[in-house]
Amino acid sequence: MPMHLLMIFFDGWGLGADDPATNPFLSAALPTLRELFDGAMPTRDSGARAYSRATLIPTDATLDMPGIPQSGTGQTAIMTGLNAARAIGQHDGPYPNAALVELLSRENIYHRLLAHNLTVAFANAYPPFFFERLARNTARRSALSQAAAAAGVRYRGIDDLRAGKAISPFVTNDRWRANGADVPLITARQAGQNLARLARENNFTLFEYFLTDVAGHKHRGDLTARVLEEVDQIFRGVLDELNFSDSLLLTTSDHGNLEDTTARAHTLNPVPTILVGARREKIAPQIHSITDIAPAIVDWLTK
Repeated sequence: MPMHLLMIFFDGWGLGADDPATNPFLSAALPTLRELFDGAMPTRDSGARAYSRATLIPTDATLDMPGIPQSGTGQTAIMTGLNAARAIGQHDGPYPNAALVELLSRENIYHRLLAHNLTVAFANAYPPFFFERLARNTARRSALSQAAAAAGVRYRGIDDLRAGKAISPFVTNDRWRANGADVPLITARQAGQNLARLARENNFTLFEYFLTDVAGHKHRGDLTARVLEEVDQIFRGVLDELNFSDSLLLTTSDHGNLEDTTARAHTLNPVPTILVGARREKIAPQIHSITDIAPAIVDWLTK
């Protein structure tokens, strides 16, 4: 039976302290996430645990290197399984430098899955100006985006977004519409449903969400609340549509940030790898560090 794995990457989501005054995940409503965690949001002291519907794995994002974890090295580690910070001698980001792009180009999770004749998709929708910048070689791309390009995975655009075959990183398409794009306005729950339907068409589907990190850096309570509500509704939409008899939802992050309102930069907190669905008990014991994500996914899909 063909299997399907949907990976949602949430930039800058760590497991914070058991203190609602500093950890917005504890003060926000988050009904879907609380349902997955049997009623209570986990903290950095919760430990790995299998709940009734989900498994939580506190995942080390420090890469055994001094300093503060960054997106360039963290995302490269997630996509390649390599200790990217050690490879270049430091944490680095937010965008991958030339050395990290080289690591991503040699081999990443897309390469490995394609070598097994599996179908893959990068679900993010890019606006027309991105493709214009890409043609001029001036487009800034995250490590996740670079990984897709390195393996020849198609970038999705406005036509895919209209058809519900891609997801805007701004989720509801409001930013696109504000800039004049003829795309439908949808809810975050509908975006999650679209994402789940796309995942059913591929063995591996990846969606990158970066507003969690943006909100963490801005330290604005209204933005944090809106982003957390959006995240919760994305989860709800995925749970609505994904067939968990043959599909697994895996979410993870590259470093902490949003979970600590007192932090002026990224944090050293573990990040939550969340598993929902088929054979989660098979993949969970394989994940301890963000370098374990790619090999664990390949193993789940190929064995």
